[in-house]
Amino acid sequence: MSRRRFTRRDLFKVAPLAGATAVGVGLALGGRDGSAERSTHGTCRFCLMHCGIVAKTKGDRLLRVEGDLGSRTRGFLCLHGHALREVVHSDGRVKAPLLRRGDRFVEVGWNEALGFVADRLQRIRRQWGPEAFVVQTGWPLVRHPLVGLLHRFCRAFGTPNLATVASLCEASGRMGQALTTGSKYAADVRGAKTLVLWGANPTHSAPPFAHVVEHKAATGNLIVIDPVRTALAKAATQWLCVKPGTDGALALSLMHVLIAEGLYDQAFVAEHTRGFEELKQLVAGYAPGQTAAVTSVSAEQVTKAARLMAADRPTGVWFGLGIEHHRSGVQTVRAVSSLEALLGTFDEGWGQRQLTAPGPHFADEPLPALYRLTTPEPVPPPVKARPLGYDEYPLFEVYNREAQGNLIARAVLDDQPYPVRALMLVASNALVTVPDAAAMARAAQKLELLVTVDCFMSASALQSHVVLPASTFAEAPDVDDAGTEVARSGLVSLQHQSWPDWKVVFELGKALGLGQYFPWGSFKEALDAPQVPYLRDDAHQPRPAATAVAGTRFGTPSGKVELVSSLLQGFGLGSGLPEWTPPLESPDAEYPLVLVSGPRTRAYINSQFHGIPTVEAKQREPEVLVHPDAAAEARVHDGSMVALVSPHGRVVLRLKVTADVHPQAAVAPAGWARSNLNLLTEAQGLDPISGFPAFRSGKCRIERV
Repeated sequence: MSRRRFTRRDLFKVAPLAGATAVGVGLALGGRDGSAERSTHGTCRFCLMHCGIVAKTKGDRLLRVEGDLGSRTRGFLCLHGHALREVVHSDGRVKAPLLRRGDRFVEVGWNEALGFVADRLQRIRRQWGPEAFVVQTGWPLVRHPLVGLLHRFCRAFGTPNLATVASLCEASGRMGQALTTGSKYAADVRGAKTLVLWGANPTHSAPPFAHVVEHKAATGNLIVIDPVRTALAKAATQWLCVKPGTDGALALSLMHVLIAEGLYDQAFVAEHTRGFEELKQLVAGYAPGQTAAVTSVSAEQVTKAARLMAADRPTGVWFGLGIEHHRSGVQTVRAVSSLEALLGTFDEGWGQRQLTAPGPHFADEPLPALYRLTTPEPVPPPVKARPLGYDEYPLFEVYNREAQGNLIARAVLDDQPYPVRALMLVASNALVTVPDAAAMARAAQKLELLVTVDCFMSASALQSHVVLPASTFAEAPDVDDAGTEVARSGLVSLQHQSWPDWKVVFELGKALGLGQYFPWGSFKEALDAPQVPYLRDDAHQPRPAATAVAGTRFGTPSGKVELVSSLLQGFGLGSGLPEWTPPLESPDAEYPLVLVSGPRTRAYINSQFHGIPTVEAKQREPEVLVHPDAAAEARVHDGSMVALVSPHGRVVLRLKVTADVHPQAAVAPAGWARSNLNLLTEAQGLDPISGFPAFRSGKCRIERV
């Protein structure tokens, strides 16, 4: 069965380009029945902005979508939200469960598909143990309450191996902030007089806030630190064109200036920090004159930026994946948080921006974990095995309560730390999005069972044994980030034979004989069931000494901002200082450029929305951005097709030559199945604390095609 290649991620990016035509078609189709047009208020879940929307429907057809003027986002709606109708009614939807028969798929009923999956999983559990089964989720389920029920499903089966997009996104930054201050926190964009945009591009990742950030350049100061001169960098007070992978060194250099010139908040540091003298010794070796050759940011620029941050306070930092996707991503975030501490950013008002309130959380936890999981009774029994990554990245498991998904291919191919033989992808296109896609493709061939639960035939679905058709968020009850159902039904009725994700999980649990743990008839029943806390199964996990007491501002073991982290020390992860480590792969004569893989474009989010016409009209092919000097050295010209080559692979894509990119960088988007940048990346040299991949500091070269 031939189907178009796009995933639930593709599902998340659509434009209002052909709006008039789309609405006209929708009206024509919707007008065939006698039902009246109705309006339903809801939430767009295509990204984490969760904009308010008003859906106009007639019968089972979604006619159009508008921004909700009465919502938190005040009527804003990007191209993706406007394209919801096109997504819901796409011809590329998976319309029924599919089973692979030889080299083709055949449509079957839900009972047959779930029975096949359950039989195969039970066989694998008998032969290899329950831990041989891994569940991997993707972007659509970020901050979705279904993740808690997937934890329950995995535990009921007996596997510790639920992996989410946290293996690739956001968790590294969250860990870095929490190790330093005790909690994740958000920048006070409106309250800051000086705003530092570091490795983030809200124009593409958080468009409702882009105008607020840009306005900061007119009303205060906007400093942008990025190897690409983005639209916001062009409007900024100061742009620091940092060499990819050296942000940690730059942060230490900025702190050097603050300390050397006495510009830091000495009262705050004395009362609320731990390890200042050790930090002072560390940054002594990062004078601006010494770091300029490493970071490509001149001593004058560093000094000017540090003085600006100190002179016009409060100063806040909005950082993005640009500083997380490196070998020392967690430590770079810790350096940035330490910089904010020196600037006195964490005043009393900072407490309102924390994710986790401080206090004595240590009775049942080895540290103030950000996610204290709860579940309805009966609670599934403890799991015997440890999740993938537990030994190498213990703090990742402690903070996230899950497996490190970047190690799945290794477990399949090399049986480390034990064999993995079954993988279920829920809203995930792992064969495209994880590092070392070539290894992941080999792993897919070795798996005894690969199941994809998705709305569309993604690249991963095409390699699966079973594909189960999921509904879009528009066809499921609306829930908020806290897991509360705010609408009993979807914006539009279920399409084809698709099921909401929760029903897929519940019914598969029943097919596996685990029905006692999924007694509910609806998602709302599960959400409303009385909750009890999960107790941790890893009592032998080392527990650093805890001295935090109620009433402290910071939820760290010391109750202070830990410039020297007692948790890193307790887990044997170095000195506890925010030390910077150079990228594992540095440019050389053979590969002279730094590969920056994955910055979001306007049209797509990772692998989402490929195959949606109005989105594809915005960007029909991937482009690699290089500086004119690099293009001249490689003897290639703007607009030509080029090969991007790394020590691990080769892909072909269109060249865009621009002076708005660092002279040593090659910047290209990820998520394109036909030009998969993860064929150029590798799963070695992961961040030693979080296990995050170094997507943005590999090495490569450009070749003519």
